[in-house]
Amino acid sequence: MSVEPSSNHSVKSTGYALFDLDQTLIPWDTQLLFCNFVLKRMPLRRFYLLILIPFLPLTKLLGAGGMKRVFLNYLWGLTREDLTKLAEEFVELVFPDSFYEETLALLEQQKELGRVTVLSSASPEIWVSHIADKLGFDHCFATNLEITGRVRLFPDLPGGNNKGANKIRKMRSIFPANFDPSSGDVLPNSHAFSDSHADLPMLLLCEQATMVHPTDKLIREGKKHDWQLVTPDRPTKGKFQFALACMRQALGIWK
Repeated sequence: MSVEPSSNHSVKSTGYALFDLDQTLIPWDTQLLFCNFVLKRMPLRRFYLLILIPFLPLTKLLGAGGMKRVFLNYLWGLTREDLTKLAEEFVELVFPDSFYEETLALLEQQKELGRVTVLSSASPEIWVSHIADKLGFDHCFATNLEITGRVRLFPDLPGGNNKGANKIRKMRSIFPANFDPSSGDVLPNSHAFSDSHADLPMLLLCEQATMVHPTDKLIREGKKHDWQLVTPDRPTKGKFQFALACMRQALGIWK
């Protein structure tokens, strides 16, 4: 079942374009890129990452959201003003050279079609919102960090980790009032873009979907729906080089 957009979206009534960020618009995980950026400027904060080690065996128990709270300990003690300044500098550094030209072109194509553009990422809002502004998105949804004065050792994530079905819950406010994804409603004339099977709820929300260097699990799902596939050139060759680059980013010793 499809539901037509309500009148409050009449300016852009030709549907929605829903984009993931990490490894979709950009070939990296921006959480690691931002960590690398901060640690290169504040090298002593590398020692905070030692706190992460005892939690690694608990990854499955804590889940993605819990591990994210632990990983973000390198921001401990920073104020929102500190983070805002770092985020602004970070976005200026990575844009546009670190992004996929092909997916940026797809974003511009969606804008030309008059679609409501939405960036939805599991990465923290602190920098994702600046990326959304830079790219001209109409809406941005990301993982919020609770900051009262200064960042806590393991910051809370109000509203939860913006991943999977939680993305749909957060985006619900911008969809037509009579739209109900739990009933199988699909956004008409809309297109979703992602690399990850975790975004399956978002991909199934739209009439069309494009997979960007998808995981094997997502490829299998995509074949069932005849989803489009794009494979821009990556800055690394093979999984080993990619994993090595990610490890260096997490330690703040990447280029």
